[in-house]
Amino acid sequence: MKHINNIYPQSQTAVLNKSGALWPFFMGTLIPLIVITLVLLANTVSAQYSITEVITDYGGYWKSGATAINPVKPDNSHNLLAFSYNGVRYSTGVNDANLTAHGTTFVAGDYRGLPVTSISGSVTSNTKIGLGEKYDGVTNGKSNPSPANNMQTYLTDGIKGLDIGTCVANLPASILSFAVSNVSLASINDNVPDVVITQTADVTSANIDRYEFTDINGVRVGNYVDIALVNIPAVGNWVADFYEASVSPMTLGSGYTKTERGLRLWTADFSVFGINASNISRIAYFRIILNGNSDVAFVAYNSNALSVNLILPTKLTSFTGKRSADGIRLNWQTVSENNTSKFIVERSLDGSLYTNIGTVNAAGNSNTRLNYDFLAPDWDGRSLYRLKMLDLDGKISYSSVISVNTNAAANTQMTAYPNPAKTFTTIRHPQTAANNKIKLYNTNGILVNQVKATNNETRLDLTTLAKGTYYAIMTTPAGSMATSLIVQ
Repeated sequence: MKHINNIYPQSQTAVLNKSGALWPFFMGTLIPLIVITLVLLANTVSAQYSITEVITDYGGYWKSGATAINPVKPDNSHNLLAFSYNGVRYSTGVNDANLTAHGTTFVAGDYRGLPVTSISGSVTSNTKIGLGEKYDGVTNGKSNPSPANNMQTYLTDGIKGLDIGTCVANLPASILSFAVSNVSLASINDNVPDVVITQTADVTSANIDRYEFTDINGVRVGNYVDIALVNIPAVGNWVADFYEASVSPMTLGSGYTKTERGLRLWTADFSVFGINASNISRIAYFRIILNGNSDVAFVAYNSNALSVNLILPTKLTSFTGKRSADGIRLNWQTVSENNTSKFIVERSLDGSLYTNIGTVNAAGNSNTRLNYDFLAPDWDGRSLYRLKMLDLDGKISYSSVISVNTNAAANTQMTAYPNPAKTFTTIRHPQTAANNKIKLYNTNGILVNQVKATNNETRLDLTTLAKGTYYAIMTTPAGSMATSLIVQ
């Protein structure tokens, strides 16, 4: 995005500082991101780390590169399937079967968006929610009602959190830390990308962000990397509407309807952070400092190189729900609470968009078993629930997702065969409209696949899924329907 009020002076150009000196004008501003599309200044980490080609599932299969820009401009959600860096194409693991079916060669990978659970920075009039122009269902205009004003949703949506067709532009300056573990020494200097960063709108010399690892006390491990966005070439262009995030319900920004923007991505190996055998054991967190001007679809990490864990202020032992005479009764139990403030109960019909339906105050601090309950408004059909847990310091974590089905008859409108299945299954469902999709979720409520529904039966490829139970959900104007599926 073009920025009106830059938070930091442009004269203080950021550089890669291997000495570990503090970045004076970024004090107190951080946000977590490991896979993001960016452009680098020549005197920072050089443009040799730019991603030169991307493949997504827009329209089924969309490929575009810096030297071969695709004239088709995505205008809706689409997931990153693969990217090319240093002459090698890596898959993200979202849908390798799709790549193979199109004759695409690749090195198989497993990349996931960082689980952004909160943003502590202040939203300003510069902050925008960028959505593919057709995302809201209205061409060259605003939908009614407006899309949800929830920045975390657009930074983590899509399969494995890799939807590159939604973003937050001028993401508020703030600090986010991710607890990481199992950092692989073998992944250092193996030339396989470990961090991917996205930049999805206009760039200026003010687009400079900082990334670093720290120990358990927040002390930097290795060196920080300052990333600027002005020298990386775009790999493609998209068409977006930019909604005003500073108001709710959101309005369309003046002059930001059906606008074209470039897509830029940056990636690097852990070695660029100064991580080596002598300091790798000290790593406890990955930390990102954003300056308030970055336009982020997601930040991703190589899950084969490290594990990312949410920092939990509360330990849950159970979370259940069932229909009662007066609504949906939710119950949960904690065995420990540390500085806990409250529980926000959220409900979703599709496993992607969650809305706040109520709040329960927490005990605060406890080492004993505590029970909580909440009566949610009744719902006819299948609905998903999760707890957003806040502590007094502003830290946020989420519970696992539970599913409550209150209409057995509705559930039988969808069936899967074979079930259990190994490599594929076919979903039988009522005649569907042209834009309806079947979305497949795991038991944690994470979207793992989605396909366009066809006629009365839709085939699902299961070859990339781990063994376990999944839920197939299709939402229509008449309501949602679902069926469970076991992958063997």
